[in-house]
Amino acid sequence: MLLLLTGMLSAALTRMQIGANARLGLTAAPRADRWHTTPTPSSGGLAIFLSCAAAYWLVCPGAHPRIALTAAALCIFGFLDDKLRLRPLLKLSVQTAAAGFVVLGGTVFPLTPWFAVDVALSMFWIVMITNALNFIDNMDGLCAGVVVIICLFRSWLLASEGYRMDANLCAILAGAFGGFLLFNYHPARIFMGDCGSLPAGFALAALTLAGPAPHKGVLLGGFLYPALTFAYPIFDTALVSTMRKLAGRPISVGGRDHSSHRLASLGLDQRQVVWILWLLTALGSSLGIMTRLMPDSLFAAGALLIGLLGLFALSLARMPGYPTPVWNPLTSTPLRLHSLDSIVAFMLGSDNTDRNLTGPLEAACSRTTASPR
Repeated sequence: MLLLLTGMLSAALTRMQIGANARLGLTAAPRADRWHTTPTPSSGGLAIFLSCAAAYWLVCPGAHPRIALTAAALCIFGFLDDKLRLRPLLKLSVQTAAAGFVVLGGTVFPLTPWFAVDVALSMFWIVMITNALNFIDNMDGLCAGVVVIICLFRSWLLASEGYRMDANLCAILAGAFGGFLLFNYHPARIFMGDCGSLPAGFALAALTLAGPAPHKGVLLGGFLYPALTFAYPIFDTALVSTMRKLAGRPISVGGRDHSSHRLASLGLDQRQVVWILWLLTALGSSLGIMTRLMPDSLFAAGALLIGLLGLFALSLARMPGYPTPVWNPLTSTPLRLHSLDSIVAFMLGSDNTDRNLTGPLEAACSRTTASPR
C-alpha cells in the first residue's frame, strides 16, 4: 500500500510539474553530448523528492535523519546544477562532504579491523554509487527503472528479515521513482535531472551501509551483497571511465559512450536497450539476495556475475559509441555527422560530410538510426 500511494503521489506531482513547465522554465535543451534531440522538461527530481518527503514524514519520521537531510540538500544542489551546470570538481567536493557528514555520523561499513580505513571505504562507496546513478541517467527511463528494481529487491529482503522501517524507506523510493517512470519511459515527457539522480544514488548507497542487511553473516557476503545489487551502475561507470581514460578524455565530460549507447549502436531501439539493462540489474540484485540468504553460494554467484560482466564489457568495448552529432546553431537540430572526418569537413566548409565512412566506427554508426535522446 505504501508503495502504491507514494507512486500515485509522485505521478500526480510529476504530471503537475510537466503542465507547469512553461512557467517554471525547467527545460533541458538539446546538447551535442546528450541523447535527446528535443527540448524536454527537466528537474523532475523535484516531484520525486516531494513525494518521498511526504511519505517519509507520514510513515517513518526521524529514520536515519542524517541521510534524509543530506539527500534533501543534494536535491537542492542538483537543482542548482541543472540550472547553472556547475563544475565537476565542485560537484565531487559537495558529494564528498555529504558522504563525510553521514559516515562520520556513524554510517560506517565494518570491512576491516581499522576504523580509519572503514571510514575511507564507506565514503568512497557513497561517492561512487552517487556518481554511478548520475552516470546511468543517460536514456529515457533507464536510471529511474534501475532505482525501482534495486529498491524493490532490497525492500523485500529487509521485510522478510523483519526490518520494517528500512523496508519502508526502500518502498518509498521505489514508489516515488516508479510514479515518475510513468512519464520518463520512452518517449520521455520529463527528465529527472541531477536533482533526481544525485539524491537517489546517495540515499541508496548510504541506506545500504546504514541498514542491517549488509552487516549480518560472513564478512565477504556482507561486501558482495551491495556490490552485486549495484552491479550494473558500477559496471557502466567502470566501463565508461576506463574507455575515456584510454581515449585520453576527461572522465567528467559527458558523451554517448555508455553501455546503453553502445547497445543502441547495434540498431536496438531505446526501449529494447533499457529492458536489457533493467534485466541485468535484476540479475545482479537476485544474485545479491542469493549470497545474503545462502552464504555458501556467494563465491559461485560472484564469479558468475563477474564473468558475465567481463564478457559483456569486452563486447561493449568493441562496439562503437553512438555517434555524437554536431548541432546546427541556426536551427538547433543535429547535423548528419558520424565521424571525426565529418566534423573536420564541416569545420572546413566541405559539403561532403557523408562520404568516406570507411572505418569500423564510422561504418557501424552510419547504420544506426537517430534516437530522440
